[in-house]
Amino acid sequence: MKRFFKRVLFSLLIYMALTFLIRLSRVIRNPERLCEDSMEVINDQDDRLHNRAWNSLNHSTYYCTNYETTNEENTLGSGIRTEMPDKLGNYDYLWSRVYEILAEESEEQLGFLTDSLWNISREKQLTNTELAEMVVTFVQDIPYKFIIPTDCESYETNGTPCMGNIPYGILSPYEFLHSLYGDCDTRAVLIYAILHKLNFDVSIVVSDEYLHAMIAINLPASGDYLLHQGKRYYFWETTAKGWQLGLLPPNFNNKDYWKIALINEL
Repeated sequence: MKRFFKRVLFSLLIYMALTFLIRLSRVIRNPERLCEDSMEVINDQDDRLHNRAWNSLNHSTYYCTNYETTNEENTLGSGIRTEMPDKLGNYDYLWSRVYEILAEESEEQLGFLTDSLWNISREKQLTNTELAEMVVTFVQDIPYKFIIPTDCESYETNGTPCMGNIPYGILSPYEFLHSLYGDCDTRAVLIYAILHKLNFDVSIVVSDEYLHAMIAINLPASGDYLLHQGKRYYFWETTAKGWQLGLLPPNFNNKDYWKIALINEL
């Protein structure tokens, strides 16, 4: 009888071990189950752990990374925009300088993320266009939130989360990564800064008529573009998931209303 129970127990252990291995293999084949979007405050200093998971535009490739942001670095990022000179020139030049200062002064702070995305691209053997898309979709995947220079109560947000009383109505790239609050030009500056570091021919484009900003990039593509110095810079909307390179949203599609505010021309 004891031998019988030993055999039953042994068989049960074998069954449990095989079941575990089968489930583990399914998880490994399905990396989505290993990486889910989350943000966790990890101490009383408001340092945060971010897990990011997102897909390529055609959902053929799944990306996953994680990073920590600290309140100390976030305060330094805030200082980049709050300590800008009071006089930056006329209106057009002002925004060019705001974007330029935010992108350049944030380069070192963004090193951890740029390196992580570059390593993913090498691991997955991405082309230049696929690398640019991975950076853009990383940002498109983050829900849109308003960043405005006045009180949020004075602005029609239609229920969209809002961060108010922010000088220039824009966050620095590090503040965006820390808070996950970002509107059109906050997103555009982060993407520009990363792609600039990765040596892409990229620009930030703005429209006074549409009160909107996005990036435009010189890559092989089709669709809507701005011509600059004989080169085509294709529009790329960043405020929502799914927008393809070269596709302008229907409510922003008059190209005459768009101009380049900042460019990393190669």
